[in-house]
Amino acid sequence: MLELLVAGTIGAAAAGLAWAIARRIGPAGTKRHRAVLLVAFVSLFTLGSAALMPHARAWKQEREVEALLARDPLFAAVVEDEPSLREPLREAVLGGFRGGGSGEAVAAGLRLLSPRLWRSVPGASDAAAEGLGRALVATLADLQARDPQQCYRFLFPAVAGPPAGGGSPRDEGLLRALGAAALSARDGSAEPLDRRAAAKQLEAVYGRLRERHGSDVDVLKNAQAPDADRSRVCAMRIALYAELVALPPKAAGQALRHVLGPAEPAAAPTASSPPSAP
Repeated sequence: MLELLVAGTIGAAAAGLAWAIARRIGPAGTKRHRAVLLVAFVSLFTLGSAALMPHARAWKQEREVEALLARDPLFAAVVEDEPSLREPLREAVLGGFRGGGSGEAVAAGLRLLSPRLWRSVPGASDAAAEGLGRALVATLADLQARDPQQCYRFLFPAVAGPPAGGGSPRDEGLLRALGAAALSARDGSAEPLDRRAAAKQLEAVYGRLRERHGSDVDVLKNAQAPDADRSRVCAMRIALYAELVALPPKAAGQALRHVLGPAEPAAAPTASSPPSAP
């Protein structure tokens, strides 16, 4: 709407100036007058649009960013808790608007906040944790199908670097699930986390994985080692999270809350025990 208003204003101004210029050239209605009028209008409209439209778009995007930061419950809560994050979050969201519209703006903000959002997962509701687990499995499986190296980089960016090309096409779904988990950790809807019971569930899952995959499971013990089989590491991490998601809903939520976090999906075990949350 704003851009239409600005374009209309530019058009009206260009038409008025073009008419004034054309009248100096010749009488109205002559071919010379019409030609000058057309050329002057097109030139002035083009120049005006080039000069003013970028400013109008930038102003509109700034307003949309401010509205999103106030409207989105997670962004609003984060800014309220940590005002120092407002400016970097605003810049991230604005960059998302410029790169792909409102959907990418939300995703860009969630990417910026993701390290602290992962830390909230143990306090999330069981349902939100289960949803996050499903989104994580989908993202990892997509990356594994495209390129196992990309999958490994997603899991261990500090070791292998971030995924090339922005990660998985399912990245936005994972980010939204992570945001939902973080919100559930704030709204008081989370059930108490029974880490002892979750650890027992995890141990049973780890045993089933060993029965099914044999020694392949051992790659999880030193998943970040320089000589680790990265493709196998990713495959086993997908299998682990898929087994957790397949548990009954409450058990799945408890086990995933136990495993995931604090800043990223939990590291694989360093001994024969199953992985556990830090």
